Amino acid sequence: MKICAVIAEYNPFHNGHLKQLRAAKRETEADALVVLMSGSFTQHGDVVVKDRYERAKWAMEAGADIVLELPTVYSLAPADIFAYGALKTLSMLGEFTLSFGTEAEELEQLSMAAEFMNSESKDMKDLLKGYLGEGYSLAKSRTMALDLLRPDVANMLRSPNNILAVEYIKAASAYGDRVSFHSVTRKPDDGKKYMSSTKIREMMLAGEDVTPFVPPFVDLDRCTDIRKYNTISTYALKSKTAAQLAELANIGEGMENRISQADFVDMDGYLGLTSRRYTRSTIKRIAASATVGATKALLALAKEEKPYCTMLAVRPSKKKALLPLLASADGYFFFKHSDCEADCPVFPLVALDEKAAKIRSLCDGDK
Repeated sequence: MKICAVIAEYNPFHNGHLKQLRAAKRETEADALVVLMSGSFTQHGDVVVKDRYERAKWAMEAGADIVLELPTVYSLAPADIFAYGALKTLSMLGEFTLSFGTEAEELEQLSMAAEFMNSESKDMKDLLKGYLGEGYSLAKSRTMALDLLRPDVANMLRSPNNILAVEYIKAASAYGDRVSFHSVTRKPDDGKKYMSSTKIREMMLAGEDVTPFVPPFVDLDRCTDIRKYNTISTYALKSKTAAQLAELANIGEGMENRISQADFVDMDGYLGLTSRRYTRSTIKRIAASATVGATKALLALAKEEKPYCTMLAVRPSKKKALLPLLASADGYFFFKHSDCEADCPVFPLVALDEKAAKIRSLCDGDK
């Protein structure tokens, strides 16, 4: 069975996503299209606009055959760990083709960039160390180093989609020939049919009509109330000591002291703590980690243990082919979250997924 996999967030699902899924399934001639989707929080630290089951339904409407949840401990991580966790989870499929959207015209360009990034030359290490010492973030330090060593790679990695694509290729190297790649080139937005999820969310907050940019089956009424989430998240940050903050994923180098000593009373004030080292996305991931309880210990557990995934939706006609495949994989597969029992090694991670979902549900726009 030929399997094509897509890693996604769908926050929200838009016309570009529909185009990608259809192209991925058609061009790879896949027998099954698997979507691995972030559950309740995204890689940029945002709470999702709709719950995981609603967004999984969108993917199924668009042609997915099964939707699996990406563990929260990975969905709330920097690009390299996000990619590592996604590929580890998808490894339960055995052999598959990973399809992703990029701005690069040639897949070979991305593979070349990944190979260079994996090489970790002495010059690259020295430059990274220097820029990190000056207080820049890892991502910014890498870009600045590449500007000097490989401007062609640096230009390619200025796009978020290309950055993730390169991280996927790097992470997939651990699985050898079991993973092949397919890319769908993203064209510039025309403002008539295609718009990014970020822009769509901005339009939603402004009360603008976004229906031209999403498929008819995407219902964006009564979405997550970001104000409710901001209140919960601010409390989570303010209620923790510096020592407790230090245990969170995404935090280090004394940032816990800066947060605990800061005089902020809302999320806008907290986001003012951004710096050269701690970007807005990193700051938001820290806030989300504090809110759901994503810790360094849980991330270490996820890395040490076998992979796991939980099903969010499946096409009835594909059950006989896909469910036994996942159930027999060298990992933990759950039809639903409650199937993970308390003595299971990954129970704390599944419990984190559930807690994240409950917190998101507290922020429903109609409650």
